[in-house]
Amino acid sequence: MSMPLASRIKSTGERLLPPTTRERRAAERQEVASQAAEKRRLAKIARRRRELCESDSAVGPFTLAEGEYLGRVVEHFTAAGASARNLELVTAALEHAGLDHFLVRGRSPLRHVVGVHRRDRKQFLDAMRELYGASTVFAVKPGKGGVVDSYSAYVDGALAEEIKSGLIIRFAEPLLSPTGRVLGGFEYGCDVQFWREGADLLERENAADLVRRLRVQAPPEVLADSWVAPTRNRVADVLPSAQRKPATLQVNDREYPTFESFTWKLVDDVDFPIDVVYTWVDGDDPEHAAKRARHRGGSVSVNSRAANASRFTSHDELRYSLRSLEMYAPFVRHVHLVTDDQVPEWLNTGAAGVSVVDHRQIFEPEALPTFNSHAIGARLHHIPGLAEHYLYFNDDVFLARSVQPNRFFHANGIAQVPFSPFQFGAGEPVVGEPAPNSAGKNVRALFAEDFGRHIVHKFKHTPHPQIRQVALDVEERYRPQVQRTARSRFRALEDVGFAATMHHHYALLTGRAVPGEYQMRYVDIGSAEAAERLAAIEDSDEVEFFCLNDYDTPPEAQERVTRMVQEFLESRFPFPSRFEKST
Repeated sequence: MSMPLASRIKSTGERLLPPTTRERRAAERQEVASQAAEKRRLAKIARRRRELCESDSAVGPFTLAEGEYLGRVVEHFTAAGASARNLELVTAALEHAGLDHFLVRGRSPLRHVVGVHRRDRKQFLDAMRELYGASTVFAVKPGKGGVVDSYSAYVDGALAEEIKSGLIIRFAEPLLSPTGRVLGGFEYGCDVQFWREGADLLERENAADLVRRLRVQAPPEVLADSWVAPTRNRVADVLPSAQRKPATLQVNDREYPTFESFTWKLVDDVDFPIDVVYTWVDGDDPEHAAKRARHRGGSVSVNSRAANASRFTSHDELRYSLRSLEMYAPFVRHVHLVTDDQVPEWLNTGAAGVSVVDHRQIFEPEALPTFNSHAIGARLHHIPGLAEHYLYFNDDVFLARSVQPNRFFHANGIAQVPFSPFQFGAGEPVVGEPAPNSAGKNVRALFAEDFGRHIVHKFKHTPHPQIRQVALDVEERYRPQVQRTARSRFRALEDVGFAATMHHHYALLTGRAVPGEYQMRYVDIGSAEAAERLAAIEDSDEVEFFCLNDYDTPPEAQERVTRMVQEFLESRFPFPSRFEKST
């Protein structure tokens, strides 16, 4: 059929235009077509997302890099559970496709790694599309150092080419709180590594360069008989056929296939029991307040803040600190809560893994009652059944993200102690200075005489790694000073700082501790900058621990401060832990 007259006239007119004009108009038409195609694509994505939300009430929106996406709203969250969930998503697709796979000992403690032969990549991706094409699962291209290079949501359609062609693809379903906060993101995804035949690698033009990058240097005949990983792991990136012996690894009570080498207990694995010890007081308890008032008048050489009521005020921090522990520290064996004849009304004392320890169980009768944190810290190692290695928490210290036992101890039991840049200062203890300064100076005098070294630095407000034998040794060697501190009802100028200053420095001086690096933030919740500091914690991905310390909040500000703190903590730790009574 011939072209209509109007179209022929228009086409002829176009040809008569100057080349630059024709090019400009062609580019404009292309731009209009591209915009129309993008509009159709976005409309299709919006429709698919709308259909997903309508079909699944547990799907909710969240913001990522200024864009809105969909994740799964959950009613409970732990970091270990999030990584196990993503592992289950991946292995379900592999099993659906009937593909062989194996767990790999990856280098990140945040996520699991699954090895798959490279020839099976397309079949695996087809299975993922079949199972999760209309879901909140994402595929991610991981970059160096854990940075995310790019990502695609399955519900949005085809995966980006740069993702699906990679030798490593991470799969993750973002997990959201009921308010839309991302609790588990791409960091807990499951990495699928596509392993290659060593023989194929040797035939590549850049084989020499590829072989040089391997962590396992093997002769060509061994490499030709091996599978080769696309990146490093904790055991070996080259697996000869003779070493591919089937075995299993357990994750969350489920057995997964692997190879024997990936089941080894490694020399740097921390596998000894680690407990947690909290000290807690309910300063709002009228009986406790009356008892404190009765004894306060008789105390001597008391630091100006030692009996300040704000130091004993509860903002329900312990409840949220325990939630953070359950969310981010699955390795903890048992929690010991040290109190003065008090039990939080919400605490489930029958829960597995928690015990309430009364002061009467660890103090001599004549030392009670005590309101002195230095005294309490000097008796923690007498808790019945306490593990040799434990973490000492104040109830205002929280975990901000997932941590592992090797964050606090080396595999040989040596502690990594959290030195602070703040110092005790020179000279003798003086009335009016912060209690940790005077207590640290007293310890300095003892150690200078015995070891010929002067201690200078305080320690951060973080979990404190403790070794029970170190505490026993310190108590034995400095019995008069430790006993005097343990019998001081309020903080006194003569106290020694036992649980941090004394324990940590003595362990360092006797070869049982080394300095550790702790990413933490400290917030004085009664200060004018408190809200700004809390916002900075929210904006940071680097913070491991934070402390919300009530240094000296005036009574008229207590209600406002309590509301601010509880709103912050409820957002970060929204779900009751197993340590709480069911409501």
